[in-house]
This record gives sequence, C-alpha cells and structure tokens, in this order.
Amino acid sequence: MRFRATFCSALCALVLTPLLGRAQAPAASDAQYIKLAESGAAPAIGSKAAIARIDAKGNVTVIRPGTNGFTCVVGVPGDAASPFCADKEALTWITSAAAGLPKPTNTAPGIAYMAQGGNQLQAPGGESVMAPGPNTHMVKEPPHWMLMWGFDAAATGLPTKENPSGVYIMFAGTPYAHLMIYQNPMTMK
Repeated sequence: MRFRATFCSALCALVLTPLLGRAQAPAASDAQYIKLAESGAAPAIGSKAAIARIDAKGNVTVIRPGTNGFTCVVGVPGDAASPFCADKEALTWITSAAAGLPKPTNTAPGIAYMAQGGNQLQAPGGESVMAPGPNTHMVKEPPHWMLMWGFDAAATGLPTKENPSGVYIMFAGTPYAHLMIYQNPMTMK
C-alpha cells in the first residue's frame, strides 16, 4: 500500500499537475496530437501505429487504429508532454502506472520508444525516483528505448542511475523497475 500511495502521489504531482496547469490552453487537435505521438518512434513504427490518448485513470481512447501492434501516446506518468510508442505489453505497463496500480500487469516483456527523449525525476544521488521529495529535480533524457519488465539491479549488476554506457535500471527496487537504453530509436535498423 505504501508503494501505491507514493506512486499515486507521483502521478498527481508529475502528470496531473502539469495537465491541470495547461487546462486553459486549447487541447491539441487530433491531427496535431497524431503528428506528435508518431514522433515517439522511427517513422516505420510511428506511421503504422495506433494513436491513443491515455487519461489519468489509465483508460485508453484510440483516435487512429494501427496495423503494426504498436500504440503511440503523448504523455506518460512522470512526463505529461513527451511522445511514447509501445507494443501491447509495454502499453499495459504504462496504463498500469497511469491507473496507479501497485505493479504492472503485463505478462511478458514489452518494448517502448521515446525518440524525442523525455524527462525524469531525479534524487540528489542521481537515481530516478517516482515521487517528488526534498531536493529532487527534473532531468531531460536523451532519445531512448526501454524494456518494460521487472529488472533487479542486484541480480543483473546493472547501474541504477544514468551512466556513460547509457544503460541502467530506472525505478530500481520498485515493481516498476525497467531497463533504459540511451540509444536513439530513429537510428536503429
């Protein structure tokens, strides 16, 4: 329960607050939203992906059907403005997070892309955190892709904060731990 409360606090602070702060700005048209959402992955993926909006409860509304098994959205928990393209399992992971579930409900590893980069909340020691706290701050991330599956830092020996190799476990020690790979999805073949 403590994790759920902390995670829900993170969602409110990092997702809902920026959304509410923009509430008076006009919403993006579907065409504008689709263009931004597609930019979350290479054109070969984004142009054929379903485009959806995810609300604060994790509900998905498809605004354009896709043909390749990926769904692109704008805004994920902790980063309300960055485009994100995910396969079915990674989308399940992100909707679990948006709904404030205690752990992701995907049953297999998922893959997701953030070709425009994103933002993460970071503690003073450099580790990514899910909830704001004393001295935490937002850090811009470079373009990257992710494996959305439970990774254990102790078992894998992988770092838990950004590093020169560009691979680390984000949210280590939580059910939402996942592998971050700082490689631009636009240059992948």
